[in-house]
Amino acid sequence: MPLPDFDASGDLPLDVHRGTMNEVIQRFGSAGGQRGVCTLRLSHVHELAKRTGHLQRFIIFGSYVTA
Repeated sequence: MPLPDFDASGDLPLDVHRGTMNEVIQRFGSAGGQRGVCTLRLSHVHELAKRTGHLQRFIIFGSYVTA
């Protein structure tokens, strides 16, 4: 299920949303500057976690998606 659209205030609806890492990056990580740096780090951490072979969930809290 894709990430929901933003509401009238420009926020995601309150809830826990599932999405792929690519969806998250497309939606929240396309801006440059500090956001781009954070996105590169987030992608790197996600890749390291995937390589363990034990990744079941990768939870990204609100500070990334709202900053």
